[in-house]
Amino acid sequence: MIPPDIRHALNQHACRGGKTARRRQVKRVEQFVRWCGCPPHQIGKKHVHRYFEEMSFSTTTARDHWYAIRLLWDLLGRSGLPPS
Repeated sequence: MIPPDIRHALNQHACRGGKTARRRQVKRVEQFVRWCGCPPHQIGKKHVHRYFEEMSFSTTTARDHWYAIRLLWDLLGRSGLPPS
């Protein structure tokens, strides 16, 4: 489950810019958090590596999911970029 503060930030993100692309990005964040099975604040680099290993995305799909995870990283206030 995504905490209310992160949910609110994701909803705000989806309301700005290209709405279809942003909605997809929010859905990818939700998919990643569900896959992790832990609160977003506990997600780390190992989760990201395992996610990409297990999902075996094509190159462009992996890129889109990485951008979504990067959005989550920013919302969580993490420094740097998530692993790719």
